[in-house]
Amino acid sequence: MRSARLGSGSFSFGLDITPMVRKLLIATFAVWFVQLGFGFAHSNVFEDLFALNPQQVLTHPWQLLTYMFLHSAPSQGGGFNPLHILLNMLMLVMFGGAVERELGSRRFLRFYLICGLAGGLLTLLPPFRAITVGASGAVLGVLTAFGLLFPDTPVLLFFIPVPAKVLVIFLALLNLFSAAGAQGGISYIAHVGGMAAAYVMLRGVPFFGRVSRNWELRARQRREQRRADLRQHMDEILDKMNREGRENLTQQDWRTLLDESRKFRDK
Repeated sequence: MRSARLGSGSFSFGLDITPMVRKLLIATFAVWFVQLGFGFAHSNVFEDLFALNPQQVLTHPWQLLTYMFLHSAPSQGGGFNPLHILLNMLMLVMFGGAVERELGSRRFLRFYLICGLAGGLLTLLPPFRAITVGASGAVLGVLTAFGLLFPDTPVLLFFIPVPAKVLVIFLALLNLFSAAGAQGGISYIAHVGGMAAAYVMLRGVPFFGRVSRNWELRARQRREQRRADLRQHMDEILDKMNREGRENLTQQDWRTLLDESRKFRDK
């Protein structure tokens, strides 16, 4: 899957990493490297404390949040699969920046953690009880938010460009049916929980309608403020051009004007 530059209609794979996405990347990889150290030492101590274990969650309630920062690592009885963390973090980079800009950094962090928490809670249900690690529930919540906020933005599904909303529906159905079947070592129910939580927070149900409307109102206000800031910045440089002439614009002025013009078109 690959995301597109919003509003441009053309595909882009730039790493426009927003502040909270960057912090989540750093935190997740830092925890994973610690986990690797214990795993290569053939010790399960770290995972015993922080992986989500349904039999321990009442005495270790922090596991409902910490599990999403752990990923597959070598340990006693466990395998080493770097694709687990790499794919999750790649999806976070691809879709998280646009969502963070819409929700704001603090709200994005709460959104991310709540999606992961919802996924973790569903793994406690009797049919799905298993030790769980990984940010997939939280990341798929972010992908769901992207599909809700930018439904017609093209993304690649099996190398075919489709609207983001189609990708979200496809993955939701895939994970829902997979959760109802064999687990195969993947906690599909955590994926379902993360995506469902994202939908509830952004679109709401009757009990959460006010929350949904507030988020959409604030997102719209932020978009309008960004557009106003862009206009003001461009106007300042254009005023300077009118006062002093084009030849007196610095290289930085021209670069800023071009960058801001491109951002304005992409909004």
